[in-house]
Amino acid sequence: MKIIAGTTEFAIPEDTVVSIGKFDGIHKGHKYIVEMMKKYITRGYKLCILTFDIPPSSLGFGTDRGVLLSNEEKRYLFSELGIDYYVEFPFYEKTAAIPARQFIEDYIVDRMNAKAVVVGTDCTFGQGAAGTAQMLLDYGPIYDYEVEIISKIKDGKHEISSTYLKELARAGKVKKIMDLSYYPYFVHGKFRRDPIKVGASMYYYVMDVPEEKILPLDGVYYSKAIYNDELFDAMTNVRLDNHTLETYIYGGVRGIQRGDVSIALLDYKREELKYYKVSDLNKKIKEDIFDGQKWHKEHPLKSKR
Repeated sequence: MKIIAGTTEFAIPEDTVVSIGKFDGIHKGHKYIVEMMKKYITRGYKLCILTFDIPPSSLGFGTDRGVLLSNEEKRYLFSELGIDYYVEFPFYEKTAAIPARQFIEDYIVDRMNAKAVVVGTDCTFGQGAAGTAQMLLDYGPIYDYEVEIISKIKDGKHEISSTYLKELARAGKVKKIMDLSYYPYFVHGKFRRDPIKVGASMYYYVMDVPEEKILPLDGVYYSKAIYNDELFDAMTNVRLDNHTLETYIYGGVRGIQRGDVSIALLDYKREELKYYKVSDLNKKIKEDIFDGQKWHKEHPLKSKR
């Protein structure tokens, strides 16, 4: 996948099918859009995603604060989904003020060379979010591109959206997120070099989480550590007070503190508890680890997806 970032001066030489959006969470609706885009591969079109380097809400557009995926995490997932070109469009006062029709002409048509556009019904772009899915459809015949508008997929009465996934995360419902998304809720990064020692032979690896990334509810989760494309059973404590993950990996993994790691939260176990005696804390940790071993045996996860 070719990544285009940090510039508005780019040109894609090949014919493309384009989708536009924030794409936070990469849920079932996003995955379906990609599947619809792939129909155009038979015409020789390349798959192109246009998203933004910061959420539009960062400049006061909308109230949906925080992100489920960092830019690095989104790049990784779209690469796995088979996207050819990933445009991370710079979003600041000047680019936010581009009129919607000019955005279509200058970027979607001229720079991205779009011959087809596939978007959700809630797609917006351009100055004041005046550009919509309907506008793309209206201008299709003028600029010679096809348009497909994809309706929202529902989870019962709820439309599946990034906002809905954020609500689920804040409630600790990571199992539900996994059901509705391409990938479990996860954090990608590096552990601190020095793990936390608990008891005589137990260590927790600590990962600092960027402030803009939404963390689920405080508490203990059944989890997986993904390192060098291998999966390792783990237990993770989410701490909102210092925005960290504390992860215990069964058996440990040699060299894991020196590499990139993803921590996927699979299910919520219990709320955060306070202990006034170290002995009580250690006892509870051992109980959690025992319960976790049993849970992982009953819920094997053989694939990262």
